[in-house]
Amino acid sequence: MLLKEQYQVLVKSLLPFAQSKLGFNKPPKIKFIEDEDNSKNPLGKTAYYSPENKEITIFITNRHPKDILRSVAHELVHYNQDEDGRLTQTMRQGLQDKNYTQNNTTLRKFEEEAYLNGNMIFRDWEDNYKNSSKKIIKITKESKQMNESNIRATIKKLVEEIISEEKEEKKSKKEEDKSTLSLSEWKNQELFGLLSNKFFGRNLTETAKPDFLDLDKDGDKKESMKKAAKQSKPKTKEKEILVKGMKPKAKKGKVPPQLQKYVKSKKEKK
Repeated sequence: MLLKEQYQVLVKSLLPFAQSKLGFNKPPKIKFIEDEDNSKNPLGKTAYYSPENKEITIFITNRHPKDILRSVAHELVHYNQDEDGRLTQTMRQGLQDKNYTQNNTTLRKFEEEAYLNGNMIFRDWEDNYKNSSKKIIKITKESKQMNESNIRATIKKLVEEIISEEKEEKKSKKEEDKSTLSLSEWKNQELFGLLSNKFFGRNLTETAKPDFLDLDKDGDKKESMKKAAKQSKPKTKEKEILVKGMKPKAKKGKVPPQLQKYVKSKKEKK
């Protein structure tokens, strides 16, 4: 036997389905009543709709669940008749007659409508509910199969991807740390350089230059070799071109060596 809470779960599924078919705006209140004495009566009450408080009462003791839900659908049709304004005050008074179905033609049509539409709404809802449940069961089974066969491979792949990403991140971080200084380190280095320039005459943060060969023999080994090589050369260097079989030419303004004795003897005679 289903519990009252289980009926309520099924009714919560049936209500919106019936609402889409009938078109009422607001669902009614529904009460589930347990009545042992009524259940022992073969022709006891099954359900009824009360127009005064717009409430449906369903008797559930010792009844099959489908029979209970069919009663809900039946009474929802009566509720919809009231919501449509067809259940007038005169019709409500006619309900007080125990034989209103036989004595009131309008109420008889209302009852025929409730039996026909109520039963068909329940049948359509039942088929739809079963099909939806089968789909849910199928999806659940497929999910279980997937978990059993592929869950380990999926987790392993994810773990490998995470480890690979972490390695790449650590590698790039190390390379970045080697090539760049943090902002605070850069500020400290700049400040130390300014202070050392002021008090020691040079920036102590700069890398010390190596000693060079003293090419010009002036004792300055900090001087670059290129600069020292230039200073070691004479400012004016006389280039003599010695060609085999030719005497060197005298520079402009000077007496050639071969004529120096002759010029000197002439100067002495004067």
